[in-house]
Amino acid sequence: MIKKHTHKNISWLEIDNPDKQDIKEIISEYKIDPSIASEIELPTYKEKIILSKNYIYMVMHFPALRHSHKKSEQEIDFIIGKDFIITTKYEPIDALEKFSQTFAVNEILDRNLMEDHAGFVFYYILKELYKSLSDELDSINDNLKLIEKNVFNNKEKEMVAEISRANRDLMKIEHAVNSHGELLESAKKEMLKFFGKDFADNLDKISNEYYRVKKALSNSLDFLREIRDTNDSLLSSKQNEIMKILTIITFFSLPFSVTTDLIFQENLLETPLSLFLKQNHLLIIGLQLIVFLGVFYVAKKKKWF
Repeated sequence: MIKKHTHKNISWLEIDNPDKQDIKEIISEYKIDPSIASEIELPTYKEKIILSKNYIYMVMHFPALRHSHKKSEQEIDFIIGKDFIITTKYEPIDALEKFSQTFAVNEILDRNLMEDHAGFVFYYILKELYKSLSDELDSINDNLKLIEKNVFNNKEKEMVAEISRANRDLMKIEHAVNSHGELLESAKKEMLKFFGKDFADNLDKISNEYYRVKKALSNSLDFLREIRDTNDSLLSSKQNEIMKILTIITFFSLPFSVTTDLIFQENLLETPLSLFLKQNHLLIIGLQLIVFLGVFYVAKKKKWF
């Protein structure tokens, strides 16, 4: 499906899940090389940029953090000419949908922020995409603060799954944006040739947005590691305390087991000792109590607990 937006002499074509008929139309109208047309027919897995005489072709990937998305990354293909820009995507991308609505109601255009070539549409699209990533990181950070609070409220076990989910989301973002740095540097060189030096300031702003997201991502990953290490330490400490208690219980129960086995086992029921003890239950209890106090004294003196 193709949606077309226009402003003065600039056209923006949004293509969702392009089919052969869609591709055939844009090849004919915008004189796109058939090799590029074959690239946008199906998703690819690598970022790339190609400079042609009449346009720049770029492939970028952004993380998909919503469970409704089928893949962990979403691809956007850009074909940017002097007076047109074509974007293709293969599933809904929230930030792009939002920008499309903004473009449609002319909010950007009415404020005279759009200038005389399609590079500015590309600039505002990327700005919206990186803003969306920044908002996602803010949301993850808020969740990390809640996880940290719960970790110190004796909910270490419950937070293991939450920490894993936050780590998964941050890994998705990191994997997607790591490749943007080199691509944006290459795009800057090619777009300066294509649109001229007057566009340099906008390209610098795009890079700044990227590095701001990159820095926020790094801070979030460091915060997550600190929380995970703390949670692991608290879990380990609790497990050690449980093992210590179980060991102490076993230690104190051992003398009773030994005395019972040695003195009161079944094959001694008719011995003189057993016959004597059988009539003196208080003596039996007292003997076991003496054994218990002796063990307790030794454990306390050696500071085993």
